[in-house]
Amino acid sequence: GVFLNEVKNKIMKNNLITLLVLGALLSFLTACPYASSVPIDTPAVKVQNELIGKWVKVGDESNVNPNYFIISKQDDFKYKIAKNEYNSYDSTYKETVFISHISKIDNYQFMNMQQDGAGDYFLYKLELNQNDFSLFEITDNIDEKFNTSPDLKNFVKKNMGLSFFYNKDEEKYNKTN
Repeated sequence: GVFLNEVKNKIMKNNLITLLVLGALLSFLTACPYASSVPIDTPAVKVQNELIGKWVKVGDESNVNPNYFIISKQDDFKYKIAKNEYNSYDSTYKETVFISHISKIDNYQFMNMQQDGAGDYFLYKLELNQNDFSLFEITDNIDEKFNTSPDLKNFVKKNMGLSFFYNKDEEKYNKTN
């Protein structure tokens, strides 16, 4: 009995260590976008009607409960973006609302997204096509912090053509209405 309990405890400890290592690895691999206290610039690019509507994440279209965005016009220069992610654990959608505006640098477009319209800006490169768009997260591996939008904009302009300036996982969405 004592020997079996020791073996059982040893197996449980090893499983726990394995789970902790996997959890740490997973959180490391699940990259986040760069968060900035300032936007790339102030809202000056008019809302593009092509972005208004419901967008389903590519690969989720056949799911009964796909992840999707509903993008609406907040004002002439800002979007309200409702990100809806399905949680199978409690069979409900979790909605996260972002207020966003687009910054243009040369031929590139960037989304400046603030959760609930406050706090840090999450920065994404946006590639908009006829019936789909792709978001590329600016990597959170950037150590630099910027206190002014012109400084941030210059930094983005200098690095926006580099592939490693973005996290690897592109999110692509198709328009559904």
